[in-house]
Amino acid sequence: MPAIITHHLFGEEAARRLPGEPSYDGEELLAFLLGNQGPNPYCFCFTATPATIQTAHRLSELMHADKEAEALLLARDAVSHLPVGDQAVGHAFVLGLLAHYLLDSEAHAFIVAQERAICDADAELEGAHDQVHALIESELDTWTLWSARHQTIADAPAQANLARTERIGRVAGTILSQVAWQAFGLTISPDRYEGCLRDCELIYRAIDPTGNPYGRMIAGAERLGARYSLLDALSHAAAPTEDCPAANLDCHPWHDPLTGEGRAASFADVLHDALGRWPALAEAFTRGEQEALRGLMRRGYDGTPLEPTPQEADEGVR
Repeated sequence: MPAIITHHLFGEEAARRLPGEPSYDGEELLAFLLGNQGPNPYCFCFTATPATIQTAHRLSELMHADKEAEALLLARDAVSHLPVGDQAVGHAFVLGLLAHYLLDSEAHAFIVAQERAICDADAELEGAHDQVHALIESELDTWTLWSARHQTIADAPAQANLARTERIGRVAGTILSQVAWQAFGLTISPDRYEGCLRDCELIYRAIDPTGNPYGRMIAGAERLGARYSLLDALSHAAAPTEDCPAANLDCHPWHDPLTGEGRAASFADVLHDALGRWPALAEAFTRGEQEALRGLMRRGYDGTPLEPTPQEADEGVR
């Protein structure tokens, strides 16, 4: 999946392309952009009891692995149970969750193809797939930030992409807590989401930019139990990135590891294609058109092609 900066920048463009709605601004825009981080903040939970940390990590894992349409539709339904004054913010946040899904589903194959090629080419990287995956995402983050804004992590810190008001954090936590229970049978307090956001901010403040003293100390501690540091791989270099091998700007051919399809897309192409699919997906979701939405959700978060519904399969046979 893409990382924190790419999701934010994708969300900024997606917000400008919402069909049939005025462009978001103010608190609703912040809510939409935070929703673009999806369940990722739960991955960063570390200032809680061991049981709560485990539940938070498990929720992020499950939301990225199963029940894609069901969970998103449950999040949409949860908005109607919020106080009227919170519903606009809730709707914006949930639409952001949908945009997170879309970018993950479109970009994952691109990233995994590189991850596998790199790890297969070097026997020393066996067992380091997560770290290599994170490093690719970090390089794409750095390139995307420079390409879109001509900024580096020194100008736009990663944790700034988690900006929110107290209401946004409360509403988002309420929605995700409801989804956790209804879709996955997990019990997690609504205020844990805010705690996870704070944990995520703390981690990025410590590890960015790549090579800073705190980051080196954390990476060194992590390497006491593993050969490679995941947090070091997650960090961002504070340097302009005109050339980015991870972005495949020369459009070298590659194979989609999840379908076997031959492709030559760059990361810019992947972003463009995802944005092209966004208006129809957002409209079906906003209107509550479940069958249309499921038909448009062609891949899971991890890029795996989704099985058609029985009705779709029957229509395909005819």
